[in-house]
Amino acid sequence: MGFSIAATEDGNFMEYDAILFDLFGTLVDDEGRAIEGAAELLVRLGGYKRALVTSCGRGLAVGLLRHAGLPAFEILVTADDVEANKPAPDGYLAAAKLLDIVPERCLVVEDSQQGIAAARAAGMDVVAVLRGRERGFALAATHAFVSLVHLSRALQVGPDSRVRL
Repeated sequence: MGFSIAATEDGNFMEYDAILFDLFGTLVDDEGRAIEGAAELLVRLGGYKRALVTSCGRGLAVGLLRHAGLPAFEILVTADDVEANKPAPDGYLAAAKLLDIVPERCLVVEDSQQGIAAARAAGMDVVAVLRGRERGFALAATHAFVSLVHLSRALQVGPDSRVRL
């Protein structure tokens, strides 16, 4: 099942077969609470191939997801699973392999420069979640949204099993 994201520069649609999420700052805050819009976005994308890629250990990641009340991920790549953490591409490449998707067909949702660099080094497009920062913070990202709420509002789920942005 694929989904499409529109490139804002030229209006053409770019299709992705999987969406990969960062954990800290993207889905949960420093206190382990769900970032506004995270639960709703994950529920909307529940039928699509997705993975969580984080630089923390597996136990902490699973605990944070539970504590925040966020849906579980079938594919979870943590610091326990890779040789090098972000900004190395290892985690994102491992997630693509586990999903059986070529990296170029994956879209990453990130909030840090290290995470954006990791995704770009893996050959993936990136949606940067700015969370109050200026767009210049995420110049290497393919797209930028001020929050997950804005990203979720921009997504349109069509009858063709595709999501458009």
